[in-house]
Amino acid sequence: MQRPTEYQNLIKTGALEEVAQTPGALALYLTNAQDYLTGANQIDANLSMQRFTSAYEGYFQLVQAVQEFYCVRAKAAGRNLVIQRVGSDLKMTPPEMALIIKAHTRRNETTYHSPFPPVSKAEADALVGILKKYIPEVYKLSGTPMIAQ
Repeated sequence: MQRPTEYQNLIKTGALEEVAQTPGALALYLTNAQDYLTGANQIDANLSMQRFTSAYEGYFQLVQAVQEFYCVRAKAAGRNLVIQRVGSDLKMTPPEMALIIKAHTRRNETTYHSPFPPVSKAEADALVGILKKYIPEVYKLSGTPMIAQ
């Protein structure tokens, strides 16, 4: 499998490291993403933070799946870069990318240092929509047959 130049460049800068694929991991990341989507859809629409968090975790499983496919792992300082790189690979719109970056910041920069900031129903719905939209795209990108849910 030929890795895109952008990933090679992130390896050269030290944001990513090359790793061997773990058998079964790609499929499991994709299954986990679908499970997070199912969970987000089952959470009461008024519980925005919980739906938002479930959708973010599902999207991060997609990021992990793409990394697995390209045989790379983000180093701690490269997580934000790889999230953006995967978003570019998936051809996300600028508003979608902005929401993903905001979700990542909330999850990683606030959760460990302060209470999780309030999340609106619209933000939660948008993030659930992003997860739903991009699960099939990662299946297509990776050439993995999609499992019906």
